[in-house]
Amino acid sequence: MAPVDTPRHLRLPALALLVVAACGVLGAPPARAADPQAAAPVVPVDGALGPLKPWLAHDDWTVRSIAAFDLRKRSEDGVIHLAARMLAKESHPYAAAGALGALRGRPRRELVMEGGPLLADAVLRWARCTHPTVADYAQEVLRTLPPVKLGDDLERYAGWWKRGREALGREQRALLAEAAKQKAGAPKTKAKKSTSVETGRSDDRFYGRLELMRKHGLELCIVMDHTGSMGRVIGAAKVGARRLIERLRAYVPRFRAGLVTYDDGARLRATLTSDPAILRKAFDKVGAGGGADLEEGVDKGVRLALAQGRLGWSQRAYRVIVVVGDAPPHEGDVRGLFRLLAKARDDVLYDKPVVVHTVSTDDLPVLHFPQIAAAGGGQHVTLRQTGRLVEELVMLTFGGADRGRIRGWMAEIGQLRADDPERARR
Repeated sequence: MAPVDTPRHLRLPALALLVVAACGVLGAPPARAADPQAAAPVVPVDGALGPLKPWLAHDDWTVRSIAAFDLRKRSEDGVIHLAARMLAKESHPYAAAGALGALRGRPRRELVMEGGPLLADAVLRWARCTHPTVADYAQEVLRTLPPVKLGDDLERYAGWWKRGREALGREQRALLAEAAKQKAGAPKTKAKKSTSVETGRSDDRFYGRLELMRKHGLELCIVMDHTGSMGRVIGAAKVGARRLIERLRAYVPRFRAGLVTYDDGARLRATLTSDPAILRKAFDKVGAGGGADLEEGVDKGVRLALAQGRLGWSQRAYRVIVVVGDAPPHEGDVRGLFRLLAKARDDVLYDKPVVVHTVSTDDLPVLHFPQIAAAGGGQHVTLRQTGRLVEELVMLTFGGADRGRIRGWMAEIGQLRADDPERARR
C-alpha cells in the first residue's frame, strides 16, 4: 500500500488509527461500539452525477445495474460514495457487481474518504456472496480498506472490522476535512461551462425508456426481405430466433416478438409472441426466393407490421420495428412510407410512439434506409457480418442510440449469469 501524504497536524491521529485497526487482528480488547445514531459525515457529490442518483436507487435491479455500470466511466467527486450507498442497500448480485466494478482499482485514500464505514460494511457482506465473481470483486475492494495487509482470510477482516470501525470513521472524517481545507485554499479559477444538464437529459431519456420497458413490456416486430439475395441472413435469423427472444426476455421479462416478411408484397409469419419455439418455427418456414427486380415492397412490410388487428400490439408497451433488407423500396412508394411512419408515431391509440430501426445487410447503406430510420425515430446500421444479426437486433431493440453502453453491460450480465450457481432462481 502506498503511503498517504498526511499533514503534520494529522500524523499522530493517523498513527493511532493504524494501531487501533491492527489491534483487531492482534487480539487487543475490542473498542467501544460505535453510536448507531452518530451522524454520517457529509461527502461532496459533484452535480454532474445528479442524473444517476434516482436510477441507482430504482426498484428494478436492471435499472440499478446499468446505472452502476455507468459509474465506472465517471471520475467526479462522489462516485465512490454513490456506489457505497447503493451497495449498502443492494440485494441483487448482478447489480452489486456493477457497483463493485466502479470501486475496483480506486486508491485506498479515495475509498476511505468517500466510502468509510458504510463501504466497509457493504463489501464485507458482499465478500461472502455465493456468486463467485461478485465475491471476488468484493474481496478485491475489501483488501484495500484495512491500514495493514490481512491476506485472504475473511475472518481476519471480520475481526479487524469488529474492532476498527470507529478508527475507519475517524480516518474518513480526517481525510474529508483535509480535502475541504485544500479545496478552500486552492486558487479560484473561472468555472467551466457545465454539460451536466444535457447529460442529465440524455440519462433521463435512456433510463426512462428502460423503466418503461421493464414496467409495461417490450414488443418487437422484425420486418425482413425474403427474396433470394437474403438467403444467408434468413439462415442466420433461423439459427438465432430462439436466442433473440431468450436474451431480450432475460432483461425485459414482458417481451414479445413477431415476424413479417416481404418481397413486392408482405406476409405475416408470426403475431407477437413470448414463445421462442413459435418464432423459430415461423422463421423455419421462410424461404429465400424471387426478387428479380431491384426494388422491393418495404412499405408493404412496414404497413402490415403496424396493423394493430394483425400483430396485436399492446397499448402501453415499448414498440419496436426493425426492417432488415438489402433492397430499397419502390421509388414511387417512398413518400407514402414516410407519411405512414409520421402517422404511426402520432397514433393516439398507444402511450408511446413506435420506433422504427433499419438494418442494411450489405456493406453500404441501402437507399432510403437511413431516412426511414430517421423518420421512425430510430437508428440505421449496416450488417457487415451475417453472424451478428441477433446481436444487432438486440442492440437496436434494447438500446437504440445507446448501443455502446448496452453492449458492454449485456456482455457482463451474460458472463455473470454463466458463472452463477443460482441462476435458475434469479
